[in-house]
Amino acid sequence: MTIEEMKAKGYKHYTAIIEKKLVTKEVEVWAKNRYDAETILANASEELSDCDFEEWVESEIHDLTESICSPIGTAAAQSTVTDCNEDFYKSEEE
Repeated sequence: MTIEEMKAKGYKHYTAIIEKKLVTKEVEVWAKNRYDAETILANASEELSDCDFEEWVESEIHDLTESICSPIGTAAAQSTVTDCNEDFYKSEEE
C-alpha cells in the first residue's frame, strides 16, 4: 500500500529519529497505531546499511510522536523508511 493510500484510509502520521552510531534526521511513517509505527521503524533501521554509519551499534528509536507536520529536514534514510512502511501494509491492499 502506498503512503498516499494510507493517508486516504486515515492512518496516523508519526515521526521519529533512528540512532545507530550516528543519528538520522527525523523520518516519518504512516501507521494505524504507535505499535505499527515502532515495528516499521525497527524494520527500516535493520535495512539501513551499516556502511552509512561510523560503527555498528544496536539501533534505537527516539522521539516517536504522532505528528501533524512533516519533518523540517528530510533524512537520507527516508527512502528506506518509506519502502519499509509501504511493504509493512502490502498485504492490506487486497
